[in-house]
Amino acid sequence: MKRYKATVNAAGMWVETILYAQNPAQAYKLFQAIFGAKNVPHQPLQIGQL
Repeated sequence: MKRYKATVNAAGMWVETILYAQNPAQAYKLFQAIFGAKNVPHQPLQIGQL
C-alpha cells in the first residue's frame, strides 16, 4: 500500500488529508467517494509507502 495526500474541500474548508491505496487512480476514486467529486480538484500526490 502507498500513502497519498490530497487537498480537499471538507465542510467549506480546504484541508490536506491522507489515505492509503494501491495506486493513484484508486486513491483519487477513494477521495472522490469520501468527499465528493467536486471537492477533490486535483490528483492526489504519493507521499510514501507502508
